[in-house]
Amino acid sequence: MKQVNRNHYKNNFPNCFFFHRNIRVGLLGGSFDPTHEGHIHISEIAKKKLKLNEIWWIISPQNRLKIKNIRSTFEDRLNLAKEMTYKNRNIKVLDIEYKYKFFTTYQIITFLKNKTKNTNFFWLMGSDNLLNFQNWIKPKELSKTFPVAVIERPSYSYRVLNSLGAYILGNRLKKIKINLLTRKNRSWVFLRDKLNPSSSTQIRNSNEQYLNIR
Repeated sequence: MKQVNRNHYKNNFPNCFFFHRNIRVGLLGGSFDPTHEGHIHISEIAKKKLKLNEIWWIISPQNRLKIKNIRSTFEDRLNLAKEMTYKNRNIKVLDIEYKYKFFTTYQIITFLKNKTKNTNFFWLMGSDNLLNFQNWIKPKELSKTFPVAVIERPSYSYRVLNSLGAYILGNRLKKIKINLLTRKNRSWVFLRDKLNPSSSTQIRNSNEQYLNIR
């Protein structure tokens, strides 16, 4: 893939050490292989429901739970994420996991927590992630550190609310009360809105089928 000039995307690179800002930031991590409209869709839902100022996408160089499934290079995935969010100033694309050689969500949230006193962070995740959440490294530490918002994804609706992952997250708040969410230890909310069917897996499979029939 053609190398992209970083200056072209300067608005997508927040200075990660300006944590003195008293704002609300949603964190969406993942392999983004590839980035699609569904990522933007759940980001916008979270922004609206949680009254967020910004959403930071944290692109993972290598998701240990998807070692065999990631097809694109980190650089390609990072550049595509920047391309798709270039006009959306509320979404920032970060490479801190690559830059600081993090390999777990626990390391990322610990890093961010130690860097800020005023910024209120929320961890965002699609509801499909709850099905393997117990396989994350130190999963209980996530909701102990930052409040969590699980956004509904197609085919992963209320059945995930009774999953082991939901139990590990802790106390689910039935109503979105921002002050209560940020103060309660191990609390999370389930966000429902209009669904977007876009899926990284479907896109990868479609691309492979296209290549196979050529």
